[in-house]
Amino acid sequence: MAQVLSANYELESEVGRGGMGIVYCAKDRRLKREIAVKVLPPELSFRADIRQRFLREAETAAQLNHPNIVPIYTVEERENLVYFVMAYIKGDNLGQRLQQHGPMPPVEVRRILREVGDALAYAHHRNVIHRDIKPDNIMLADGVEASVRSLSSRDEPAIRRALAAANAERFVTALPNRLGEELRERGVNLSQGQRQLLAIARAIIYNPRVLALDEATSSIDPESEALVRVGLARLLEGRTSVVIAHRLSTIQRADRILVLHRGRIREAGGHAELLAQGGLYSRLHELQFGLGRA
Repeated sequence: MAQVLSANYELESEVGRGGMGIVYCAKDRRLKREIAVKVLPPELSFRADIRQRFLREAETAAQLNHPNIVPIYTVEERENLVYFVMAYIKGDNLGQRLQQHGPMPPVEVRRILREVGDALAYAHHRNVIHRDIKPDNIMLADGVEASVRSLSSRDEPAIRRALAAANAERFVTALPNRLGEELRERGVNLSQGQRQLLAIARAIIYNPRVLALDEATSSIDPESEALVRVGLARLLEGRTSVVIAHRLSTIQRADRILVLHRGRIREAGGHAELLAQGGLYSRLHELQFGLGRA
């Protein structure tokens, strides 16, 4: 990696990493300034979909010009190495600041929220959304100014495909403004089942390698549960998943089921195996589905 970049950049140190990239502090040899280089991990660069998503993120963010959005200088592909160069923000990210120093003074919290909110509003007005708002993606430049990173384009075809896979397309197209429908705080203008379907669609778009679901079908009616179950099956396919559930319909296809009772693991195995044991899992199954149904 250092050899491929050596003609233009001198890598100095790693400053952060996530699922979609590793960020290095580097020096631009020609312009003699510090920059940051975000590199797509080599083990992911061979996947065309991830490669395209990584490049699209850089190309989209490069179109934005706002004092609280990290500027992108260039994007390159060389010898199977995919990377983009951006401004280097001296200082901690918000996650590091909170971990090291604890709660922040209210006046500083308000300032950071205002700056991040301004940046997001600017991006949203240009049909760009932030795919992963979290403290680690909010950089505090020398402790004074907040900048947002990891912006990506609002790809409507991808959104529609995710809605269809999540079984959410039918209810979204029935809304007065369809994809443009305004969601009130906590989605109170949607049913619980509709909110669950949208959550599944968001997860499909993000495409995580590991997924954790906690009571994904709780508090919804039987009709919505059937839709959510199909959406979940599509979401869980091909990825490592940890599913917590009281409704056994959500976990019947799991490779391994752990039955917890009063804080301890009482049974473990597959669905058919646990039914055959006639223990806690089997009794729960009888209560939910009736005798004789597997």
